Amino acid sequence: MKKIQVVALGAFVAVGALFTSCGGSVSSDASLKTENDTISYAFGASLYDQGLSMHLQQLGVVSDTTGLSAFYKRQIEAEQDSFKKDSLQKVMKHKLDSTLKVNERNIAEFLKGLKESIDAPDSKSAYYAGISVGGQISKQMFPNLINQMYGPDSKEKINSSAFIAAMATAMKKGKFAVNDPASLFQVKMQEVQAKAQARQEEELKKQYTPQIEAGQKFLDENKAKEGVVTLPDGLQYKIVKEGTGAKPTATDVVKVHYHGTLLDGTVFDSSVDRKEPATFNVSAVIKGWTEVLQLMPVGSKWTVYVPYDLAYGAQDRGTIKPFSTLIFDIELLDIEKK
Repeated sequence: MKKIQVVALGAFVAVGALFTSCGGSVSSDASLKTENDTISYAFGASLYDQGLSMHLQQLGVVSDTTGLSAFYKRQIEAEQDSFKKDSLQKVMKHKLDSTLKVNERNIAEFLKGLKESIDAPDSKSAYYAGISVGGQISKQMFPNLINQMYGPDSKEKINSSAFIAAMATAMKKGKFAVNDPASLFQVKMQEVQAKAQARQEEELKKQYTPQIEAGQKFLDENKAKEGVVTLPDGLQYKIVKEGTGAKPTATDVVKVHYHGTLLDGTVFDSSVDRKEPATFNVSAVIKGWTEVLQLMPVGSKWTVYVPYDLAYGAQDRGTIKPFSTLIFDIELLDIEKK
């Protein structure tokens, strides 16, 4: 065991020095009189070195001064102007000094809390478990929830009092202030995200105004052409060949050949070109397809003109840009047996 002691003491001197600089009521001086003392000391140092250091950075307890220093040194080395070099040196020194001071304060507080938690009697274990869980919730779960609901730049904040009140009621198996809060949470999440998506789409529409106007102009002109049928929601079709078979329902699986193009004739997908029909559920495709397939008897071949809101909407699908009006040649070959 003597060899283990030497390795441990040699490997973690740097960590001991870090703790010495923290100040506060927690001492970094270690009296290693027994083998157990040395093992305990080595364990503490190795735990910090093997993951705790990174975890504290992720939690915002400490900042990485090594990365900060390297960032500025690269800029300084690349800079040719001596005045700017000197200015960068001063900025780097100021930021490193500020960061180190914050780190020292936070490390002292962390070590104080760590000692209190480790040395606490069993009666206090639940209290420190609450502190640990609370830290994870406030630093990780709350920001993630706000990001999902309102976006990364939102100024919204979770009401911690309401959150804790609900959790207390749940733990005590009491009566909630709202019915079925779990289901309500899901509904509210969907509502907020739908509103956020709508706002994003409105912003995106401004960017793609020419595309939207070109699609609407095409449909307005196309509906006046002979043989073109326009449905109430704007979907258009022209019968190339009328079939005599059954019409599928939304729950049916169909086999089709299709050829899809943009308004300028660019082909974005084609089972015809692949020489292999596609098989899928009628309700598992874009809205325009789901609607028109239920109007087509088996054996029919139609040309279908799909407005963007019945196609892929605001989605960017590579060749198919947001708010694209699409044209399909669709041949309904068969309704598959269920």
